[in-house]
Amino acid sequence: MNTTIPQNTKEAEILTEIRTSEKKAEEIIERAKREEEKIIHGARKNSSELLSAKKEEIRKLQEKKLTDFRDKIKSIKEEKLKEDKKVVDKTRSKAEKNVDKAIDFVMKKFEEII
Repeated sequence: MNTTIPQNTKEAEILTEIRTSEKKAEEIIERAKREEEKIIHGARKNSSELLSAKKEEIRKLQEKKLTDFRDKIKSIKEEKLKEDKKVVDKTRSKAEKNVDKAIDFVMKKFEEII
């Protein structure tokens, strides 16, 4: 007994398998495209969030540096004022000590004139 499948039936099966394979391939490609878009969207979102976070980090760092700089300037200013006050106090004290001498000197000169 010779069982042979008619040629038309075999060709039809092959064509059906090809069409099925092509359809599966198209579905795989579509899924891959959707996944690619999802990944790209996620990457853009993550990079945007990271960029915002870094900008905020930089802003805070700049703010801290500015505050530190102002504090340093204030400290230097206060130290300079303390030093200047010491000089003024010392000069005032010296001047007050010399007032008596100056009065004595003026009185002597005045008495010499009289």
